[in-house]
Amino acid sequence: MNIKRIVAVAVTLAGFLIAGIIFSGNESDGYSTGMDGKKVSLSDYEGSVVIINFWTTWCGPCRYEIPDLMELREKYDGDLVVLGISLDYDPSAVVPRFAERLGINYPILYGDDEIARTYGGVSGIPTTFIIDRDMNLYRRYIGYRPQSVFINDIEDLI
Repeated sequence: MNIKRIVAVAVTLAGFLIAGIIFSGNESDGYSTGMDGKKVSLSDYEGSVVIINFWTTWCGPCRYEIPDLMELREKYDGDLVVLGISLDYDPSAVVPRFAERLGINYPILYGDDEIARTYGGVSGIPTTFIIDRDMNLYRRYIGYRPQSVFINDIEDLI
C-alpha cells in the first residue's frame, strides 16, 4: 500500500468517527491505563470540565503546551480535569521519566490506536478535546493552541 492510500483511508475513517461522536452527543467511555497501572475512564470525571490532550514526548508543540495545561489545572482546580494521553510507541519506557522531569501535575495515561479512535481519531499531535460536565464533546483542536483558547472554552463551560 502506498502512503497516499494509507493517508486517505485514515482521514476517511477519522471523518466517520468524528461524525459518530458529533451525532451521538456523548463521548464514549473509553478506558486507558495510567502510569500507576490503574484503569481510568472518562466517566470517572463526570461533573467536571475535562481537557484530554493526546501528545508524545518527542513532539515539540506538545512540550510547549504542557506548561499551559499545568497552569490551567491549578487555576481551575475543582472545576477542571486535565488528562494527558501519551501516544508514544513504548510509553512506559519514556513517559514516567519525562513527566517527572517536567513536573507534570495532572494524570498521564498511556494511549494507543484504540483509545484514540474512542475519542474520534487523532490525526495529528497534539490533539486536544474539551469535554463538558455532561461528557459531551465541546471542542476538538488539532495542533498547538495558546492557553487563551482553552481559557475561553473553560470559562464558557464552568
